[in-house]
Amino acid sequence: MFSFPEGYTIESKEMDRKTNREDETQIDAYYREQWEQASEKEMPRETEERILRAIAKRMRGDAFRFVPAQWVRYAAAMLAGVILVSAIRLFVDRTPAAPEPAAGDFTVFADKGQRSNVTLPDGTKVWLNSHSKITYPRDYGIRERALALTGEAYFEVAKDSSKRFTVNAGEMQIEALGTSFNVKAYGEDCEIVTTLFSGSVQTTVRNKTVALKPEQYATFNRENSRLTVRRAENVAYAAMWRDNELAFNRQTMDEIAVMFDRLYNVNIQFESEKIRKYRFSGVIKNNSLDNVIEIISLTAPIVYRYRADTIILSEKKHRVKNKIVEPSKN
Repeated sequence: MFSFPEGYTIESKEMDRKTNREDETQIDAYYREQWEQASEKEMPRETEERILRAIAKRMRGDAFRFVPAQWVRYAAAMLAGVILVSAIRLFVDRTPAAPEPAAGDFTVFADKGQRSNVTLPDGTKVWLNSHSKITYPRDYGIRERALALTGEAYFEVAKDSSKRFTVNAGEMQIEALGTSFNVKAYGEDCEIVTTLFSGSVQTTVRNKTVALKPEQYATFNRENSRLTVRRAENVAYAAMWRDNELAFNRQTMDEIAVMFDRLYNVNIQFESEKIRKYRFSGVIKNNSLDNVIEIISLTAPIVYRYRADTIILSEKKHRVKNKIVEPSKN
């Protein structure tokens, strides 16, 4: 077994953020086209200013922190491209609205390699990890506050003692009032895990219900149908993904490969079954793909190479007196 020492934290001040050059060229060309098409359109200055103020308000925060520099100069072009449609919508919104027909549920999702966050109508804040989604009904918050989760999400629930807040996460249902907790419920995982940070929650699987206290987590094992409650050794690990940090708690390389697929949309290929069983513990604060895979290769006898969107892992060979020696099979 190879692992980071307990409590060991690896930090890096450099953020390796590579952008696919071909995609940049296509986006660059698209924005140029939008600018050329929009440059002939005119609208009242008052309308432009109102729309710009609304857009600026929406842009506050971290959402645009890593916009590539060459895109910035096309921001005005993009605004010009959408400004007419936005203005029409603003004017329509001023007219008395007809009763909205019943429609499907709302869905918020984060694709592989992405993360997302949303504030629900009641003020509850939800952060979505990669390859995750939540679905909630159009009448959310009127009679009850209920949503469904696939994947992983962190919740900061707005207090409302008159309406319970529930999350349907596969086989597990979680109920809370004002609290903060993390739920990991990927369909392909063997376990569903709810970790409580503050407040209190109840988790129910079939006919069994357990209550959680802060720094406890409930696990439902899909293979043996067991629901257990334990105290977290490092409760912060469960939500470090929100800060773009990776936390490993004795995860096997096989489990980490699944994580890589979600976070980076990359496949892991093992040339040795032995590598799948290596376990890792610790925190990596610079979670760029190159940095993470390099740290893993330095921590365990693993070498890697890229082939398109696949990373191939094999056992490391080492030299003794100019002779190549295979890793021990014991």
